[in-house]
Amino acid sequence: MSVEIKPIGADEPFRYEDGEGREYRYVVNENGTLSIFEKEAGGHIAAKADPIAVYGAAAWFSVTGDPRTTKDAATARVRGFVG
Repeated sequence: MSVEIKPIGADEPFRYEDGEGREYRYVVNENGTLSIFEKEAGGHIAAKADPIAVYGAAAWFSVTGDPRTTKDAATARVRGFVG
């Protein structure tokens, strides 16, 4: 899914999308900044992954698309479990 950002003062929104199977997720941080993350289709976003872009709190007006959730994280592995 794409993420679309409407920057403050811009006429057109900016969109993160591609035709190569990557998906994008966003996070609105506590300080009002907006972080954009990229994941491969069917893949995961690492817990400590760096965002591909960060917008300051005064730079963006609205965002649409899929927010980053716990479903985007890799499943936990249990040590010693053979399944």
